[in-house]
Amino acid sequence: MTRYRPYYIILHWLSALLVFLAFFIGLAALANTPNNDEKLLPLGVHITLGVLILFLTIARFIVRSLMGRPVYRIQQPAAAKNRKIPLLDLLSGYVQPLLYLFTFLMAVVGIAIALPADLFTIAFTESGKPLPVDFYIYPARIWHGTLSLILMLLIGQHILSFVYHQFLRGENFIGRMWFQRAKNKEQQ
Repeated sequence: MTRYRPYYIILHWLSALLVFLAFFIGLAALANTPNNDEKLLPLGVHITLGVLILFLTIARFIVRSLMGRPVYRIQQPAAAKNRKIPLLDLLSGYVQPLLYLFTFLMAVVGIAIALPADLFTIAFTESGKPLPVDFYIYPARIWHGTLSLILMLLIGQHILSFVYHQFLRGENFIGRMWFQRAKNKEQQ
């Protein structure tokens, strides 16, 4: 197993944090709230997070494409190397690119709702213009909801794969996506 570079680790965990925040705000503060002035603040935060996630996803894709494979080797237990690959491992080869794709699409479709609804003006300026009565008048809204479900499933598989490798197989999987401790001069 290999370890990623620190800048990629930062991009990974920052993206994860922002995605979970956007999901939380979307489900807790937006999904069942009427479209009135009380919705403006959480909507503005949700839009901001979505745009940040879009830029981070593009940055992560570029960095990953330029970076290639992880750089540091992490020791695996000898018993773990000879085991058969379970379904989670087979799916992981597809899930990683799909996470990029669906995260990108989710943000783009969110913008496809925001532009015709004039949400950038409504949420970020004091225009006084009301929110649309229903966001489902925009076809992109159905896609935004559908993509969020698919993205949740992909994230769930990603987390299950981590739990399997980290705790059931004891492979120190978190070592791939966490920062390396500084070595003491005596150990070098």
